[in-house]
Amino acid sequence: MERRIRHGCGALALGLLLTVGCTAETDEPDESAGGEVPGVGDGEGPGIVLAAERLPVNRAQAVELAETIMARPETFGPGFVGIPGRGGDPGEWAVLDENCVWVREPVPDEVLASVTGHAELPAEEGAGPLGVSAVVTVHRDARSAEWEMARTVEDALRCPDQQLRPDEWVSGLISVGMEFGAVGNFFAEDFLIERGSFHGGESDEPHDFEWARARIGPLTVAVSAKGAEGRTGEEVGEAATRASGLMLSTAERELAQEPAGPDAGEGKKR
Repeated sequence: MERRIRHGCGALALGLLLTVGCTAETDEPDESAGGEVPGVGDGEGPGIVLAAERLPVNRAQAVELAETIMARPETFGPGFVGIPGRGGDPGEWAVLDENCVWVREPVPDEVLASVTGHAELPAEEGAGPLGVSAVVTVHRDARSAEWEMARTVEDALRCPDQQLRPDEWVSGLISVGMEFGAVGNFFAEDFLIERGSFHGGESDEPHDFEWARARIGPLTVAVSAKGAEGRTGEEVGEAATRASGLMLSTAERELAQEPAGPDAGEGKKR
């Protein structure tokens, strides 16, 4: 049986204010549709038909899928190298607490696994290290992933300044949410981007910070990029958007009922 996931959590705003409307309605299966189960929501999404046999049903399968989708160092661009030993437990994920500090907590029941990877573009003459992180989170269903996207927006509105680590924080975060078809989003059912200033490292000056999260069905991918002295905003943004796009392409190839393109190949049955 295959399941069609359609966009259900609308988020669109420009500037300082982001208004979120999140609706999730589950339609009954249409027997005339050949076994397809319409997904949650009533918006227009990319129309990807997810093959049920390719969707993870336990943590081991979710970790396998997430690691397949996870960005490699070269995904962020030429010259990036991995940072080993900072991936964390796939049974935990990052949560923004009431004090606007990011902490690790066990994933809730509706989340199967969350896998994290880190890399950087090493310092060179006239430029400090450009740090990047990627997270792939596999939910039990699309509705749970939609709520993760909605909570992300709420976090940014609640905490425009956020503590990343004891010696790193971001300030002045501005969020923009794009539903499918809005502002050039033709690649994900939901897409969020945040920009602000990064503080940390050896420099006392703030640097560019960009963070993006996207959703396809029950899966979300997130990428953050932290600037440094001598790094431009374009470099920071390119690292984040490049990795996001390539991970989404891999996710579609792994989960879609039909190959994403003539050379995409087939996803893996689980």
